[in-house]
Amino acid sequence: MLSSKSLFTALILVTGITFSTLSLAEPWIDTSDIYLKANIQLLADTGHIITPVTTYPLMWHDIIRDIKNINLDSLSTNQQSAYHYINHQFKLANQNQTRIKAKIGVENKRFTSFGDQVSDKNSISVHSSILFDNFAAKFAQSYTQDPVDGDKNRLDESYVATFMGNWVLSFGRQNRWYGPTWDTSFSLTNNARPITAFSISRKSAEAFIVPFTGFDIPWTVTSFMGHMDDERVVKNTLLWGFRLNLKPFKNLELGITRLAQWGGDGRSQNLSTFGDILLGKTNCGIDEVVCDENTLNPANQQAGYDLRYSFNLFNTPMSFYGQKFAEDGAEGALKYVTKAQPQIGVDAHLALFGKPSTVFIELADSFAACGTDNTTGDCYYEHSSYATGMRYNGRSLGSTYENDAKTYVLGAISQLGMNTRLTTKIRYLDLNTDNQDKAPDNPIIGNTVTSIAEQVWMISSSVLHDYKNWRFTLAVEMSRATFDNDISNETDINAAFMVEYNL
Repeated sequence: MLSSKSLFTALILVTGITFSTLSLAEPWIDTSDIYLKANIQLLADTGHIITPVTTYPLMWHDIIRDIKNINLDSLSTNQQSAYHYINHQFKLANQNQTRIKAKIGVENKRFTSFGDQVSDKNSISVHSSILFDNFAAKFAQSYTQDPVDGDKNRLDESYVATFMGNWVLSFGRQNRWYGPTWDTSFSLTNNARPITAFSISRKSAEAFIVPFTGFDIPWTVTSFMGHMDDERVVKNTLLWGFRLNLKPFKNLELGITRLAQWGGDGRSQNLSTFGDILLGKTNCGIDEVVCDENTLNPANQQAGYDLRYSFNLFNTPMSFYGQKFAEDGAEGALKYVTKAQPQIGVDAHLALFGKPSTVFIELADSFAACGTDNTTGDCYYEHSSYATGMRYNGRSLGSTYENDAKTYVLGAISQLGMNTRLTTKIRYLDLNTDNQDKAPDNPIIGNTVTSIAEQVWMISSSVLHDYKNWRFTLAVEMSRATFDNDISNETDINAAFMVEYNL
């Protein structure tokens, strides 16, 4: 029987043969362009884009529909700049057939955020996409010289998809980002490499009409089932994901997310078990589930909600946003929600030194105590029987800072000119605050960032410049780390240069 990786590779290679004879377009906006996200968010925060926009991949369908309904004369200077950038990126997606990318770096990137395309220091890739009638596909072949996970040849970001009415069915390896945040998210991000998954999503966030009121609520939903084929304690673990996104008001967006690891070698993966997962009934000693050395916990679940509220202050579009995300367990009536951890932020779309910018501040705390003393963590992204936890190929599926971290991030996303953009961040990171790790000598169990307490100050900046069919990105990071243990302070400088060319 073919593995999911072999089947996926075969489908993509067969699809790739047809690329030279078909026109290009891609139905989704992926997680690779933080400037596109910022411009979409500005028009959403000011009421011009009415579709929910905090779930990626994000469908182009509704974004362009809303863009076409905008009266350009009613927009401010910054909003007009956002309007033109979104339109330009959509035209590129429909004109260019192949994109070649090459990256060289001093070191692998330790922390990844929205807009980061690859964490490995040296890589080259070729991306091609097609869209016709009710079929879409993307072929993304890449080679990495010295990968951390040992997988040099990759098909990350490749997929095949079909459209059935207002639904999209897809199979591939797509990065996902769930939530309204910029720097990282507790639920699902592009921090880890994407896994091979089947997914179903709404194509358009057509509104739900509240009966007898005429009140409409745009909404979208997506769900996937993936295969975790990396080196882990429970091999061939399945990952189920669900995301509901709705916008009851133009200035309020809500999201609900659930993730569950289940199945795998030697574990039950029948419909009855999945039914219990849907109901949140998988916790030993809580949901009438009896676990002993012969009956292990049938699933590792996470669940949470997020919101984004936008408003105008002194003619400046601003937003408060945040999420609470939790490991499985019991907390009041919500039995699958416990140890909920907060992440909050505020952002503003303004002119920074005369340049259109989105400035944000984010605070997050992934320390969740499991023991009775409330001082020991090692709970977030962990599990008793699925011991590798919510991780894939050595990185967390959620926060790039891992568990037991308290982080403070100030960032700015700016447009310096017609073809030049700049992202800058200042971070203070209190990593692994309890100075503990589940298995410091086992690379597939426990904290993947640091096994000991570490405090990091980091300044990072990347500048992007477009010239005709070329795109150049230069990124630089400087950090200073101190440790609770008897270890000397460390200063690190990293740099990377990426070149992209659209054929």
